[in-house]
Amino acid sequence: MGSLMFESRLGELWNRQHTFTKVCYLSLTKNVLSARTAFAQAQQCVRKDYGHGSVVCVCNATYCDFAAELSDDQLTGKNLAHYVSSKSGHRLLPMTMEFSSSTLDGDTVFTVNQDVKYQTMLGFGGATTDAATINLASLSNDAHELVLRSYFGTDGIGYTFIRVPLGGCDFSTHYYAYDDDHPGDSTLQYFNLTEEDYVYKIPNIKRAQELSPNPIRVFTAPWSAPDWMKEIESSGASHLLPEYYETYANYYVKFLQLYAEQGVDFWGLTPQNEPSHGTTNGGFNSMGWTSEQLRDWTAGYFVPALKAAGLDDIVLMILDDQRTQVKEWAQDWYGNESVNSFSDGMAVHWYQDANSDASVLTQAHEQYPDKFLLYTEACIFTNGVIEPILGDWSRAERYASSILQTTNNWVAGWIEWNLALSVEGGPSWMGNSADSPVIVNATADEFYKQPLFYALAHFSKFVPPGSVHIGLETEDDGGISNIAFLTPEGNTVVILMSTEFEFPLYFLPRQPCLPPTLILVREIAQQDGSPLHLPDSSLLEWSKSTGIRVSIPASAGNPKLCRATQNLKLDKEMNDE
Repeated sequence: MGSLMFESRLGELWNRQHTFTKVCYLSLTKNVLSARTAFAQAQQCVRKDYGHGSVVCVCNATYCDFAAELSDDQLTGKNLAHYVSSKSGHRLLPMTMEFSSSTLDGDTVFTVNQDVKYQTMLGFGGATTDAATINLASLSNDAHELVLRSYFGTDGIGYTFIRVPLGGCDFSTHYYAYDDDHPGDSTLQYFNLTEEDYVYKIPNIKRAQELSPNPIRVFTAPWSAPDWMKEIESSGASHLLPEYYETYANYYVKFLQLYAEQGVDFWGLTPQNEPSHGTTNGGFNSMGWTSEQLRDWTAGYFVPALKAAGLDDIVLMILDDQRTQVKEWAQDWYGNESVNSFSDGMAVHWYQDANSDASVLTQAHEQYPDKFLLYTEACIFTNGVIEPILGDWSRAERYASSILQTTNNWVAGWIEWNLALSVEGGPSWMGNSADSPVIVNATADEFYKQPLFYALAHFSKFVPPGSVHIGLETEDDGGISNIAFLTPEGNTVVILMSTEFEFPLYFLPRQPCLPPTLILVREIAQQDGSPLHLPDSSLLEWSKSTGIRVSIPASAGNPKLCRATQNLKLDKEMNDE
């Protein structure tokens, strides 16, 4: 399949509600046509509205929503799959549609070009922090399982990354590192993992690996060495004492080895989480390094320790800090010939993206094209405010916008922060409160899938590792953020997001052999304001099958082409799904 053209028509709109849409173009190899829009059966979202603009989906020990998988029979010939999530309450709403072969004036046209290839995707995921795994353990076994299945299961959203803090972090119940209680233990005689590892983190990682149909890439980062290895200033800023450089390298290696003994092998690591934070203050577990300091410690102590332990095949990522520092760190590390040889890619956090244009990511790729870019931490929080906000749609848009922006600038994956948090946004030993894709209400033994969850799902579920970012071209995007991928199975995936309109779509293949039939599918509003899905069959057939009467003015044109949908008058209400 060469290039495809598809269009989203924005000239005639009923619901000005925010939407992001995923469209999956499948191979046009079989001459099988579908006369109707086909809605797949799924376990639907049980909606709950907390008055924050949209809804959450409620899950418990016996029920949870899962997106429908469309069958091969539904995705043959000119058919394509279309999944929609919207502010009005749709959550991965599936349907099949057909390609059309003509356009109307004023249409926004995108052209998918599979001959233009960018980065190969690594995947999406989240972190098994202490807080996340403690929240999971607060649920009944069945509810706990449904959370993990929602993320990692065959019918889940396709997470393939897990980030594991090495020791404590701000989302722990207390401040700690390993070997805290034995100052001067240079031989690490007393080093061991903790309850947080044995009871919470490791069992969840292993269960996620069991549930996933794909390999899970597990990677780690330390927040801090034990305090006795550091010099701590009155401001809270700290740094590793040079006399413990070798000890700390061995400390890190010992953590990797003990996890391996428990059946968890690491795909990758970073030498330090947010090294710049610890240079200025100690608001949470941290240890400061300049780029040059961490580079030299990594080259002189850490990499030799990894090699001595036979662990030098682990992927090593640099930075693990803000986008504002990408240029400096790329030059300091990749520009050093010896360090370049063991630096595989760059980990980036999203918190200061507003202070740095995304083009710095493209510039880093162009200068060092053999190094991947991976976003390794993102969450939404407001200092002094109790999070989360249940049903906040604007936050879903922020996540989706970030993924679209960064992936369009060579980023190969995006990892969220805590897999699950409490309704208070914790726990956190320092009182941090943040939002999460999954919010746990342990008292009710239920959990809530936030709009954030579905924003991530539009990427993680349909863009598996090994997918290639391909060309998606337009003269005018009409305000629609967009990106396209080619999956390892040969499917084309297009992801669109509109923050202004809940928009209709129809599709045009650039294939002259296909019959010139316009098939248009759009959403319109019923009398009660809820959306109604107008299928691509003739209106007469649709009216007979649904029992809903429609009237079309004489000037509306050919109803079989569905060109006059703006003039439809619905004489009967129908529920929106």
